[in-house]
Amino acid sequence: MAATSAERVLYASKSRKWNSTQCPKFLTEFPTEHAANLEWIQNAENAAAQRRAEQEIRAREEAQRGRGGEGDRAGRNQKGGKDSGRGKWIVLGVVGVILAMRAWQRYKENTL
Repeated sequence: MAATSAERVLYASKSRKWNSTQCPKFLTEFPTEHAANLEWIQNAENAAAQRRAEQEIRAREEAQRGRGGEGDRAGRNQKGGKDSGRGKWIVLGVVGVILAMRAWQRYKENTL
């Protein structure tokens, strides 16, 4: 069953990038959609380049803030950027000791 001309235009507008870059017949059969697709592709590439540039600028600013903020973290952490995680190991050790003591108490209760 062949598609009607309205359906063909609808299908042509759905896959913009593939039609305009990979399909050689698309230019001859749908010249207006091809022109619109090329403009859309160019706008998408420009927007992506703009986003990449903004991300690079943001990353540089964060890196500069990270270097500038080392003085207030120096007391907590000697290694640099991240916390050492010493607190979680202390808590884990305390919980382990408490569990071991409780297990020992239960063992003594059950063996007598």
